Amino acid sequence: MLKALEPAARADSQFQASHEHESDDYPLFDWLRFALASVVALGHVHLITWSAITGNLAVQVFFALSGWLIGGILLKTEVYQLPRFFFNRATRIWAPYFFSVVTIYALSAAREPITSRWLEFLFYDVTFTHNWFTLWPNATLALAEMPLKGTGNGLWSIAVEEQFYLIAPLLIVMVRFGRNTWLWALIATGLWYLQLTDFASISLGVLASTVQQTHRGLHLKPYLVAAAAGALVISAIVLAAVSYKYGAPLFAISVVLLCARPGHRNTAGVFVGAISYPMYLNHWMGAFLINEIAKRVEWLTPPTIGVLSYVLGIAAGTAAYWMIDRTVLTKRNAFYSSPIGKLLATAAYSLVSLGLLGGLFIQHWK
Repeated sequence: MLKALEPAARADSQFQASHEHESDDYPLFDWLRFALASVVALGHVHLITWSAITGNLAVQVFFALSGWLIGGILLKTEVYQLPRFFFNRATRIWAPYFFSVVTIYALSAAREPITSRWLEFLFYDVTFTHNWFTLWPNATLALAEMPLKGTGNGLWSIAVEEQFYLIAPLLIVMVRFGRNTWLWALIATGLWYLQLTDFASISLGVLASTVQQTHRGLHLKPYLVAAAAGALVISAIVLAAVSYKYGAPLFAISVVLLCARPGHRNTAGVFVGAISYPMYLNHWMGAFLINEIAKRVEWLTPPTIGVLSYVLGIAAGTAAYWMIDRTVLTKRNAFYSSPIGKLLATAAYSLVSLGLLGGLFIQHWK
């Protein structure tokens, strides 16, 4: 019996290693993550003003990167390893995410009235369905009614990621032909055609990952590097002048492919890559603090407020990383078991299902 379990245990160990070192082969991904989080943060403090869609475009690149990395993990995952996958995703995403949710809503409750709309927003954020219901039917009005005047609106992207983590294993691991490149080409094309931009970006990342699995290093061929660079330029023109929803996913996957250069990570890259997620979630803290100070200090100019907000946003992300992310990632192996992984998977599917059903009910009876 023990000998029969040895291959599974060994495979699970390898699976765990692949999760702990998702970016080892591509050090530029660390810097890309930090650059994307910075674009979002700089846009929120109005230091980037040339386009209202700049922050969203950065998120689309995040999505394509997630499709590439998580898709690559799932392509090597067997059914019995899925509890470990769900455990790793939950411990990686949930603890920092719910810390941010609790902080935003607690601060809002201390400063603003708790209304039925406030509770509705909280329901969507807790159930990872922010992206479907929060801004419907009037985005401008919804942002004004959200806690802290829309401070937590960036949580929509985490909802998209969470839904991807639930759908992708079903398609890639549970379905016999789920690892087929042509299937993902069809899925990505369909989502792109329907202008479901967020999921199109992720699916293109998975598509690229399926090609990478069967033709490793193909994207590094000089003629394909040139093709990716050309696609980047053309897609930038398309998203700016023709259709953002059609151009953004192609732009996103082009960036990821150009940054997927093999190499070794260095200490600085590992650090900025590690703080990018908590920085994305918590950079608002810097702007909140500086704006409170600016109300009492008249000589702080808007550019100065923006710079200080960004710097403190990095500090907030760093602090959150050391307090939460790093602690969880360091200690989570000691708490893993297959039943816990299955429990977290059940909780994830249940939360999103509850959010979708509840959101449809709320929207129907409004």
